[in-house]
Amino acid sequence: MILKSCIPFALTLLLSAQAMAFGSHDAWTSGYAQGTTEYTILGKGQSQLYLACESTGSQAVTIIFTDVYGHQVGMDGGQKLTMKIDNEEEANISESESHVGSDNVMWAWNKLRSGKRVIVSGTGAKPAAFTLNGTAAIIPEFGDNGCVPKFALP
Repeated sequence: MILKSCIPFALTLLLSAQAMAFGSHDAWTSGYAQGTTEYTILGKGQSQLYLACESTGSQAVTIIFTDVYGHQVGMDGGQKLTMKIDNEEEANISESESHVGSDNVMWAWNKLRSGKRVIVSGTGAKPAAFTLNGTAAIIPEFGDNGCVPKFALP
């Protein structure tokens, strides 16, 4: 009886450890689960930049920034989210539902593929920097592999 009650607990710990292990500090990584491709990089402390695309394009892309203290800010969630890539102007990627918002997200997404470094900030979050080395080989062009803005959805 005790063994049966320990198995779910052990599985929970194992799955939690695997989820926490996703990502690298030095390079972008990708993974695929349940129809969604995820792209991520880890920074200092708890900071992370996470992007996801649902493979059929029936849902908008997801961009979630976690700062060094674990505070998360997500796109299309009513919070301000910005990216400054290399020496370009800061791009507001807070939402992808409007035409302007979707253009901003598309521009930033494609710049992630060609830039060297991004600084991400958001509502109540401490800005964090992430490398962009090798992103073109990991992150698809915007519009490919289901990576679409809310504006493009029916």
